[in-house]
Amino acid sequence: MAKNKKTTIQDLANYANVSIGTIDRVLHNRGKVSLAKRKKVEEAIKKLDFNPNLLARTLALGRQFEVCSLFPEATNVHSYWALPKIGVDQGVEVYRDFGMELHTYEYSLFNESSFVKSADAILGKNPSGVILAPLFEKESLEFIAKLEERDIPYVFIDANIKNKKNLSYIGPDLEGSGYIAGKLLNSLLGPSDDILIVNMVKGFENSAHTALVENGFRNYFKEHGSRTRRSVNSITIPSTAETEVNRELTTYYIKNPGTKGVFVTNSRAHLISKYHALHELDIKVVGFDIVPGNVTELKKGNIDFIISQRPVFQGVTAVKALFDFFVYKKSPAAIQYVPLDIIIKENVDYYINFQ
Repeated sequence: MAKNKKTTIQDLANYANVSIGTIDRVLHNRGKVSLAKRKKVEEAIKKLDFNPNLLARTLALGRQFEVCSLFPEATNVHSYWALPKIGVDQGVEVYRDFGMELHTYEYSLFNESSFVKSADAILGKNPSGVILAPLFEKESLEFIAKLEERDIPYVFIDANIKNKKNLSYIGPDLEGSGYIAGKLLNSLLGPSDDILIVNMVKGFENSAHTALVENGFRNYFKEHGSRTRRSVNSITIPSTAETEVNRELTTYYIKNPGTKGVFVTNSRAHLISKYHALHELDIKVVGFDIVPGNVTELKKGNIDFIISQRPVFQGVTAVKALFDFFVYKKSPAAIQYVPLDIIIKENVDYYINFQ
């Protein structure tokens, strides 16, 4: 069987070369089944790692588990937000035979009203559970208040809102990831080299996760910057359009020619590094996530470090957390931090192949 694929009754029937009806009679110990066929079915159950007790339990519950996900839209198959969606799809596929169904909703990172529209659509479905990336804090708080009114369990991924009733947060230690980025960038710079933090987000004040990442980054330099003479500044660009990004960078670099390092707080570091390469600027870059644009720029030497936050794993784990809660009434750990992997051009292919 393929890795991560849940064994189905049909798989058992195919392996044992018997009918689905025979499988059913063996699993539920009813009707007549020859000893030879029973042995074949029992062998199939063992070889294919089938869990009849779990199936029986979910069937006994007599219900479907409808899960809704609400993530930022993946602008193309190579964008970051395509990755946690892949993880959720993989997780739901594992449990599909046990009554789990998925409904996918998205919102624009540059349009809060799109979040509200998708959130309202989810409430209209009254799902069994929700997997949410709460990147717009204000709108997310309003949404989860309505989920809690209906006793709908929800899981956060990628970004966390503290002191809420979410089953779990699955994602990076946001401040820790910024701190690591600071340490990495500092290792590349001299004591007088200035640093720029680039946030590409609409409404920085409503983006708590980005603020946490930036705060962690700044904390590193507060703790280790006593012997340096550098400045650490930040800009917020409310777009990922290259023309607008380039315009903002040009304006900033003209006024701040001492900038020698850039930290990008999302997966768009490749937009910054391509600008540097085009204008022949020797500026070090640290960013997040193994998306194709970042990998290309990393291999060219235009990005120095990428911090991977395992977005596919986040999606898979969120689904499992909900399923265990539905079936076993088992509450997951409130916080499940994912490992943060440091990727350089020399190990990126090994990492991608392993993943």
